[in-house]
Amino acid sequence: MASQLPPPAAAPSTTTTTTATTTSTSTSTSTSPASSATTIFSLTDDDLREIFLRLPDLPALVRAAFTCRPWLHAVRSSAPFRRLFRALHPAPLIGLFLEIDNGGVPSFLPLRRSDPVVAAALRRGDFFLTSLPPVSTGWGLVDCRGGYVLLWDGMPDKPSVAALNPMTWTVDVLPPVPAKISAGSTLDFAVLGFHLLCSEESPWSFRVACVCSDRHRVRVAVFSSETWKWAIRPWVDVGGNCSLKYMAGTLVGGSIFWPYQGEARMIRIDTATMDITFVDLPPLVEVAGQNFAVGETRNGELCIIYELGFFLHVWTRRSVDGTELDLKIVQVRSGLVHLSSTCITHAGTLHGWLFSLPLDTIELELLLEGSFDGDAHLYNMAWPPSLVRDDESIGHE
Repeated sequence: MASQLPPPAAAPSTTTTTTATTTSTSTSTSTSPASSATTIFSLTDDDLREIFLRLPDLPALVRAAFTCRPWLHAVRSSAPFRRLFRALHPAPLIGLFLEIDNGGVPSFLPLRRSDPVVAAALRRGDFFLTSLPPVSTGWGLVDCRGGYVLLWDGMPDKPSVAALNPMTWTVDVLPPVPAKISAGSTLDFAVLGFHLLCSEESPWSFRVACVCSDRHRVRVAVFSSETWKWAIRPWVDVGGNCSLKYMAGTLVGGSIFWPYQGEARMIRIDTATMDITFVDLPPLVEVAGQNFAVGETRNGELCIIYELGFFLHVWTRRSVDGTELDLKIVQVRSGLVHLSSTCITHAGTLHGWLFSLPLDTIELELLLEGSFDGDAHLYNMAWPPSLVRDDESIGHE
């Protein structure tokens, strides 16, 4: 109660100039520490970004960014920071899409279920692809990147293609590839495959490249989610007998590399201009079956993985290495080689293994063992759109 409070201290005397000066000096000294103290609100955007770079992974950055608006702004306002963070902290692997028993849709196998980030994604996401519309031939998975899964019904004449984002439950069934894509073809027209073209700096849009060929030429059709239209590029003569391998293209660093079956060369499609050029393979490399893959190292350099005589050979611009393995190359991305091996057991059942091999350490890790045919598509967490758009919103898109 007010009556119980102690009496206020006596006011300092100001009867003389000396006393007043002393009082003023005393007051200034007592308040100086408070005025010069550094708090969390004193940190600049550059300070915050230096701290954020030391976070362990993308989920930790998401949690930190949504603490308050200034922290979210620090992430959203700097594309160089986001590029550096992605380079230092690759997106976590959530699981694998597998083709099992020729089902109507690919099956999903989550990895590291004990990870709370993976567990939360599995609870909220559509990883069993239940939102896909049914098709008579079933859906086959052809690409997986940027948080999207690209599926194709396998029809060569009038293909149906769908892009699905399991985290947001978004399904985009693309308009049919125009029939005129085969116009002017000579003999043996074929759709070789599809590729997703995504940008982590523009996660709300995507493109799809459809690569086709006939006996002597190649052409590309590109779909844009912004215009919702296909654009067909002219035919390009590649000379000789066009033996580009079916479903064998790889997207690396802004280019699609597509090898020839049984030859030591491949084509390169620039995804910005869709211009087509040729690339010769290293000596002794000849594409046959599943023994060859193009990929990228952890720092983004082009590399080639080639299996010959039960040895795995790695070609980059800096070194050549070999490791004794009998494996099928599944994918090479961000410095990680994913490989699989299969066998038929004594009981007549199919058994498979999936491995991960970092190119910088060459330490093989077993990711999966079970009944599958060795084909897998790896799904990594995508960069959240809410950390890219630099506006005043703070909600979860």
